[in-house]
Amino acid sequence: MGKGVLSVATDGSSSLRSYAHCSKEREGITLLLINLSNQTDYVISVHNSMNMKLTVKGKDINRESSLSRDIKRAVSWVGSTASDGHLTREEYHLTPKDGYLQSQTMVLNGIPLQLAEDEGIPKLDPVRVDVNSPIYITHLSIAFIVFPNFSARACVV
Repeated sequence: MGKGVLSVATDGSSSLRSYAHCSKEREGITLLLINLSNQTDYVISVHNSMNMKLTVKGKDINRESSLSRDIKRAVSWVGSTASDGHLTREEYHLTPKDGYLQSQTMVLNGIPLQLAEDEGIPKLDPVRVDVNSPIYITHLSIAFIVFPNFSARACVV
């Protein structure tokens, strides 16, 4: 996440925190989602117009959150026509190993993180997902969602 902060507010559950920044050293924006709930998983639908639909166990929580209204004011979709080809976003989901919150091992997209051979930070590979598919965030997890095809006036590379 870069230094440029985008306005984010949500009228959804207080256990789901959301933050948006300009992406670091690249185009696009990064959405940080933190699920503090120890039982509830969330499904967030993101559309080209940045209308978000937050659903918990099949039940709509809100129609259009202030999160989506604020992001819509700050960013615009780049590549919204069918001829633009297949657009993806990058997802980085962090969870504790075996769901144990005090675990000393973090899991990135289902793979336990281990130091590289030189004891440095390991390679952090995202999962590439169709930009129009819902975001699933499990309980007690953190997700960084990178939208490389969003252009924000506040974010100049």
